[in-house]
Amino acid sequence: MSVGTLGGESVPWPCRLALSGCADPWHWPPLTSAVMQWMEVYNRSFCQPKEMLVPVSEEHPAEVEHLLAPSCVPLHRCAGCCADEGLQCVPTRMHVVVMEVMEGRAGERNSRGSPHFPVNLVSPLFFCRPKTNSKVNPERSSCPPCLDKRKRQDPQTCQCRCRRRSQHCRDRGLELNEHSCRCEKLRR
Repeated sequence: MSVGTLGGESVPWPCRLALSGCADPWHWPPLTSAVMQWMEVYNRSFCQPKEMLVPVSEEHPAEVEHLLAPSCVPLHRCAGCCADEGLQCVPTRMHVVVMEVMEGRAGERNSRGSPHFPVNLVSPLFFCRPKTNSKVNPERSSCPPCLDKRKRQDPQTCQCRCRRRSQHCRDRGLELNEHSCRCEKLRR
């Protein structure tokens, strides 16, 4: 990695200007030794939507075989810390953002007949919130999973029981077959 000087200090350049079009390091904000106040640190680090550069290939894996420009687009993502480590920062609602990207080299026509095409990308809508993080949940089931999709596991007994309730079948004048988990005609 190349190293330059900025404000009299050595600064690693994250990319080469001529090849990738990165921002000129001479226009970076000056390095200072000012201390950021606690309240500003707290407000900046709390769970909230933040603009981030997201690779288009991450959102549209089918497009990885094409050269896209730009390869990253600015989208809002939920980021930050929650007051409790058992929580994670998640969006309250999502919306689709349509951005135009270019496929191939500038001036060339692609399979769509134009060098530009719209891409649908998903971004959180306004708010993020803390949510219980299931990965932190220590109460993992040690029971083997049910193989029949019509059944679910009773966490107390580890037995697979029908998802459908017998009342559901009775309301239709039928009875629940506990083996097949289907509503069947009453046997008399």
